[in-house]
Amino acid sequence: MNRIYKLFPALAHKAFFYFIIGQTISMLGLWMQRLAMSWLVFRLTGSAFLLGIVEFVSLAPILVLGLMAGAWLERHDLRRALITTQVLCMFEAVLLTVSTFTGIAGYPLLVTLSLGLGIISAFDMTARQSSVSLMVSDQAAVKSAVALNSMAFNISKLVGPSIAGFVIYLWGEGVCFLISSITYVPIICMLLFRVRLRERVASHEKKSMFGDIAEGIRHVQSEFFLNHIFRLLAVFCTFSMCYSVLFPMFSTEILKGGSQTLGWLFGAVGAGAFVGGIVVSVHVRLRHVPTFVVRTTGVTTLALIVFSFSSSLYISLAAAFFIGYGITATNISVNTLCQTTSSDDCRSRVLSLYIMITSGLGPVGGLAFGALADFMGAPHTMLFCAVIIGLAILLFLRHFRAIRHSLSQTLTHLS
Repeated sequence: MNRIYKLFPALAHKAFFYFIIGQTISMLGLWMQRLAMSWLVFRLTGSAFLLGIVEFVSLAPILVLGLMAGAWLERHDLRRALITTQVLCMFEAVLLTVSTFTGIAGYPLLVTLSLGLGIISAFDMTARQSSVSLMVSDQAAVKSAVALNSMAFNISKLVGPSIAGFVIYLWGEGVCFLISSITYVPIICMLLFRVRLRERVASHEKKSMFGDIAEGIRHVQSEFFLNHIFRLLAVFCTFSMCYSVLFPMFSTEILKGGSQTLGWLFGAVGAGAFVGGIVVSVHVRLRHVPTFVVRTTGVTTLALIVFSFSSSLYISLAAAFFIGYGITATNISVNTLCQTTSSDDCRSRVLSLYIMITSGLGPVGGLAFGALADFMGAPHTMLFCAVIIGLAILLFLRHFRAIRHSLSQTLTHLS
């Protein structure tokens, strides 16, 4: 056990230990729900564009409400906010279950429910990310907590879609939604009875909410390394997340499969993401994050290119694995950087901007890529996305020395 604590020191903190258990179970249900929703929409419409709309409204509210959520959460109790968002997510899953079993789950209703989930997620995702560092009592455990939180997310991303593919094949989408609604019970119980957060330290009196939002943006702009990493991350997340919209089309038209094939593809992404989480937790050091980000975004670019040309399930699964690895390793390393270099009174705002980029821009791109795929096909659309990411990496490398120097100065000051 001591060896596990040495490898993942965050697990020695009881609040985080109980949180990560509940989090893993609830995210398992959520990923089952997401795949079931994607398959149901694609089955009803047969259009990647209409599926892109559902993906867009489920996460795009983060772009509108993300910064506001960060400023609001810094004024309110994070634990209570988490309990509220988890209860609302469970209610959303219950509505999906009832509407599917009763046969009233048409496309307009699914879009409406996806929009509701997007609004809840704008607050829930920021609250979860901001609370992780408040569950551990020392700075050394922060990186471990961030990585484990993402690993729990990606274990669910690995297992959930794979289970969902078989559940849909045997019993239909409604059972996936039912399982999802049940999986929120453990995290709600853990938050109510087991998880406590340490008090946040505020270094100054809060301004107006919009004043705090502007200050959070200025903080990111003033840090040279963070400014340029966020710019690369914005392009990367917009174009790399094209896979979530294009996979249903690849699984049916290119790979000649069905819901099971789609489940395997998403499962391969989850497997790569899990490995990415371990690599960041064990090997990556903060000073080396810019170098690591260049490598992981490059891996993702190559994997997207291979996937776009592949008509073999095995090659596609291998490429999907590296897509998951590259996206997750990039996001976790940047997340850790944000958690470590931000103070308590500014962390939620910085993380809300990070979440807007990593979770809000993907659906915007998905909406465009769904329409583009209907016009020019999924392979050419994915290849186009890979080329854009490659160009963004080249632009990032133009300022690489200055970025590393800026990060080194910040870390020296913090130490």
